[in-house]
Amino acid sequence: MDGKIIRAFLQNTKLVRKPKKLLSTFGATRIEYHLVSPIDQMKDRTRLREGIVISERPQILTPDSLQERFSGFGEDSEAFSEWIQNQYRDVLRALEYNFKNQNPNASVISENAHETALKIRDDVNKRDINQAAVIECPDGGWSLALMQFTLQEAARAFPTNVRDFEQHDLFDPGGNENRRQHHEVESLFQKATETRDARHVLGMKLREYGLFDEYEDRFLALFR
Repeated sequence: MDGKIIRAFLQNTKLVRKPKKLLSTFGATRIEYHLVSPIDQMKDRTRLREGIVISERPQILTPDSLQERFSGFGEDSEAFSEWIQNQYRDVLRALEYNFKNQNPNASVISENAHETALKIRDDVNKRDINQAAVIECPDGGWSLALMQFTLQEAARAFPTNVRDFEQHDLFDPGGNENRRQHHEVESLFQKATETRDARHVLGMKLREYGLFDEYEDRFLALFR
């Protein structure tokens, strides 16, 4: 889709009320949303779209992370997806955030869109619903508005999510794999002092992991 059209949609999108809590690091997050859109060429007619966005537990991003990031976001979502994800690439290159749009429904209200949004915001605040969002957006760009909202929430939660992963020694998958390989090599060295077969396996693993140069002297010493 033309970038000018997308930018025009986003310029007319406003987050009236955001969730009070960040996306969870170690579990799914459920967010109630209310999308409020004026209906083109119909004065004081508003389309209200409501539903639940489920943000799945953030995952460490790997080359095998091929899951569809947005599920249930409408027929236009594919046209918007590449553009909007590119805008948040700094967040998305580190953690895998996936979102599902569940139980969506739409209705038409005989009222001004902005007034409707404010009333819903006040009602949500009165009921003290922490995980709820109210968004004003163009009718034709509702899926884009919802995708942008989810990625804004990901960006808002990102520093906390990363810190939580780091505190649990989970954020550096490459580092964890490297440590695992070194632990395996050390275990094989212990066995290699006892059996010739273990030395053969050790040599294969050192080459497989690209660690032979690092352990070469120690490995060759097993044969002296």
